[in-house]
Amino acid sequence: MAAAVPVIIHLISRRQTQRVDFSTVRFIKELEHDTIRKLKLRQIILLILRTTAVILLVLSFARPVKIGYFPLAGTVGQSTRIAMLFDNSATMAAEVERSTLLDRSKQTALNLLHNLEGDFTLDAYQTTPFKRVASELMTSMGRVREIFQNIQPTGGQDNLWTAIDSAIVRSEREEEISGQSANRELYVFSDFPVAVSDWKLTATAEWRTYLFLQPPVMNNLRVESAGVTSLLKMPNQLLTAETYISNSGGEVRKDVPVQLFFDDARTGQVVSDFEPFDEKNFAFQAFAGEPGIVHGIIEIPEDDFTYDDRRFFQFRMTDQIRCAVIRQNETDGSLLKLALLALNRTTQVVELEEHLFGTVGATLLSDKDVVILLNPGELTSREIEALQEFVTDGGSALIFLGELLESSGGGNWLREFDLGTFTGTNRLAGENFLTVDRIALKHPLFSEFPATSLRDEMPQIFAHHRMKGFRRSQVILSLSNGEPFLTEKEVGSGRIILFSAPPDLAWTDLPVRGIFVPLLHRILIYLTSEVSGKMEVAVGDTLTIPISREDLSKEIVIRSPNGIKTKVVPDYSRERIIIENLDITGVYEVTLGGELFTTFVANLASTEDPSRRLEEDQLNDLFVDGSARVISIDEDPVLAVDEARRGTELWHIFLISGLVLLSAETWIGRVREE
Repeated sequence: MAAAVPVIIHLISRRQTQRVDFSTVRFIKELEHDTIRKLKLRQIILLILRTTAVILLVLSFARPVKIGYFPLAGTVGQSTRIAMLFDNSATMAAEVERSTLLDRSKQTALNLLHNLEGDFTLDAYQTTPFKRVASELMTSMGRVREIFQNIQPTGGQDNLWTAIDSAIVRSEREEEISGQSANRELYVFSDFPVAVSDWKLTATAEWRTYLFLQPPVMNNLRVESAGVTSLLKMPNQLLTAETYISNSGGEVRKDVPVQLFFDDARTGQVVSDFEPFDEKNFAFQAFAGEPGIVHGIIEIPEDDFTYDDRRFFQFRMTDQIRCAVIRQNETDGSLLKLALLALNRTTQVVELEEHLFGTVGATLLSDKDVVILLNPGELTSREIEALQEFVTDGGSALIFLGELLESSGGGNWLREFDLGTFTGTNRLAGENFLTVDRIALKHPLFSEFPATSLRDEMPQIFAHHRMKGFRRSQVILSLSNGEPFLTEKEVGSGRIILFSAPPDLAWTDLPVRGIFVPLLHRILIYLTSEVSGKMEVAVGDTLTIPISREDLSKEIVIRSPNGIKTKVVPDYSRERIIIENLDITGVYEVTLGGELFTTFVANLASTEDPSRRLEEDQLNDLFVDGSARVISIDEDPVLAVDEARRGTELWHIFLISGLVLLSAETWIGRVREE
């Protein structure tokens, strides 16, 4: 009815004829073709504006509302269950305006709960490790604060999307016990890392989800990687340590010191500038000092996210190598023994034990680093089992194939270790010989080898065994006929290096070549140094450490970087230690019966990067049914949640729009002086 008023006024005004005096008919014609057309168009526009303005004003007085999923009229007497999931992984410890993201989330949650009316049941969860902190009917904000105080930041990974599913499942189980709730809401406080693939909400009940985004971290440099890149780590040798650092923040960082530490002693430093989103590599050269396991750290100054300001690594500086030489009789391998003893001229590098085939067992190999098999033939099942256990658990073997391989019919143990199949022996007649045709120069054994001409140092081969079926093996030296002479294969946690000829002058002149002793030294160091390089784990992941059978009965204790000791029960059937639930970065010690067994380092997981987050539209895509409301950092969380729950009043939008149209009508309808 109100909208019809402007139309009626317009029709009445058309019936009143206005008298206009014109001097000539020419002016009447011009007015008829020009001015009157403009007047009619203007009247139509004014009619539309007046009608629309009246409609908008009438609608504003009607107080229209965009209905929420939880209308006010339906709240009386209804129960509400609220599940709050807090991401307490490493990235939530980043600071914005001198407050961590986790603390900001807790305060937001307190504000939200304070705004709620009536009683409600609160289920509080944390992601790292996932657990329910509380589940109870809330009547006091003091109790809520107490619950939130129990959620502390960690250095681990969040597994956020699994935690969301688990939180809903746990809350639904509680409802089966305490009774069904009319309204179910899930509040997720996280920085929402990008580590998500095809996740879909698996909850069966109807849950309304709120996702609270976090402000960006503007001041953050990140140590992406660090480690010693020198392939051989020997005492009194200059080592190369490399690191990769990125600036994931939007600020320029000037004069940033990058420091290298070996065993808490600073051994290198470089100062550099970082532009926004800059990435740089740095290389240090330093001496590591004492032999043994060396712990290294790359460190940069603290910023808004301290967890990625340090990167830990470790490596072994070989001091003494415990070797067991197993041969057929006392006279075998005299040249090999001379070469091994030559390594001990200045310092005791090799601790040597000699045994005969037929006497080898697991106990004999338990404390050895490397086993050298010289001219093996047929091995007993006891010897095969002992060698398999030794290599699989991280030990290494150096094998020289000899004449007994041919007489034994090819060696039953080759198949057990998946080292290929013996196909025959190639013996060259007269003074003929083969040469080394290809050298894997990038392999640790020959990289930076101390020889003027490495190819001139290569031996002549008079006889060798032919092998086929090498799978997942690397040929280090190959002969001029294409056959392998030196091969490497990984078996379990250990390595096997295989020569297709023994150190015998009837087979090759390698034992009298100048390369033999330094090559043998490099092989032993390489086989022992590779083991400790695998003792690194990301916080939140699981590390498995092999342990000998006789050590299973000893007390196993893990000492964390902050000094906390934890007893561990080993996996007796598989003879290993399983270490999990690590929550801080740093160097961990493993002791057996009170004595140091080994160490390992834990670093921040690659997924814990405060700069790699899901965008708002990506989060909406994960909740295709529209059951989630993403709260951006520019919104007032309390107001946004309240509007989503109760709905949004629209009267002010209609009122402002109507006033704007009336202003436009006044301006267009003003009287112009011609």
